[in-house]
Parts: sequence; structure tokens; C-alpha cells
Amino acid sequence: MLIVLFSFLLSVSITLQVMQIDFERLEQLAGFDIYNSSLRVRKYNRTAVALNGTIHLMVPLNESIMVTSDFFHSRLGNQQFNHYPVKFPTQQVCKFLENFYTDYSEYVDDFENLPAKGECPIKPCKIDILNKPFPAKAVPPFFPSGLWKAHIKLTLNDVEISRFELITKARNDLGI
Repeated sequence: MLIVLFSFLLSVSITLQVMQIDFERLEQLAGFDIYNSSLRVRKYNRTAVALNGTIHLMVPLNESIMVTSDFFHSRLGNQQFNHYPVKFPTQQVCKFLENFYTDYSEYVDDFENLPAKGECPIKPCKIDILNKPFPAKAVPPFFPSGLWKAHIKLTLNDVEISRFELITKARNDLGI
């Protein structure tokens, strides 16, 4: 699930050099019997925000579990979100993880205990994330500035079993 969340983060930020992207909030909304997350957004130093904590996968995830995503954008950053017409394709969790590693592995290499590439079913594990800033270079340049929210859901037979919400802020560093 952490991988799903992190991939959301990668998709809702801006890669322009004049843009700054920060984590705002990461929250587990459902599925506490599947995941136990202590991930928190915290101030790393005076100018940087980082993701820090642990996520415990408590049950194996197999091909019957689907991953879906929804993205929302608040242009003014005032928490008035509009659905944004971009998303990761709905996929089986193992296929999602395989595609994630193909596209974004360089940004999560320093995570401890990530499932191995090609591992399916995904075994229960404890993934540690220590002081990880948002990797803005991983996101396409067409995403506008503002507040971004993503919902990442895991479903089994069209029934939601877990949901995470991630909010990031993209802003112009030059004050323009």
C-alpha cells in the first residue's frame, strides 16, 4: 500500500525546476486490519518536509486485490477540491507493483524491506521510510500548482478493503 501511496505522490506533483512540492498529509482512512501505518509528514529542516515512519502489511496481498486511484486538485490551495481527470489504471496489486518498479524504482530504492520485484503474492512485511522528501522529478511537467489530493483504494470483489489519502502542495518557488 505504501508503494501505491508513493506512486500517487509521484503522479500529482510538478517537475519544473521552479516548482517546490511538499507532502502535506498522509492518512490511512480504512483497512486497519490490512495495513497498520505510522507514516507521518514532518518538518525535516527549516525548508524541507519529509515522510517518515513505518507501514506494516499484516496480510498477504494476491492477484484478487485491485488497486484504484482518484486525484483531486485545489487550484487556490483552499481545500476546495475538484476531481482531476488523471489516474493510474485500475490493476491487480501485483501488476501495479511490477509497473511501479519499472517506472519509479529509483525513487524508492532507499525504502527498507520493500517487496521484491516480481513477488506475488506480496507477503506480510514491515516497510520503513526514513526522512523521504517528495521526488518532484518523477512527475510529468503538465500538473498545475496548488493542492493535490489522491485517494488510493484496494478492493476485493468490488468491496473496498483499504483506503489511503495523500495531500501534497505544489507551488512556484520564485514567488510568481
